[in-house]
Amino acid sequence: MDIFLRSLIGAIVWTLANVIYVDLRRKGIRGFGRAVAFFAGWPGTLIGLFAVREGSVPRLDPPPEDEDRLLREIRVDRELRGDSGGGQAPPGL
Repeated sequence: MDIFLRSLIGAIVWTLANVIYVDLRRKGIRGFGRAVAFFAGWPGTLIGLFAVREGSVPRLDPPPEDEDRLLREIRVDRELRGDSGGGQAPPGL
C-alpha cells in the first residue's frame, strides 16, 4: 500500500509538472517556476519543449487603470445620486 501511494503521488506530481510547464511555455512566461516544472516533469517536458511554440498564446493582463476607473465611476454615481456613501440605508428600507 505504501509503494502504491508513493507511486500515485509521484504520477500526479509528474503530470501536473508537465501541464504547468506546457502552459507556461505557451504563455511565454520564464522564471524559477517554469524551471522547477521542467525538471519535475522530466522527461515528459522534453516533448513539450519541442512540441509547443514559445509564446504561442498571448498573456492577458488586466489593464492597470481598471481599478481606478471603477472607483472613479462609483464616486461619480454617488455624486449624481446625492449619496454620501456613509453606509446608511436609503429611506423606506
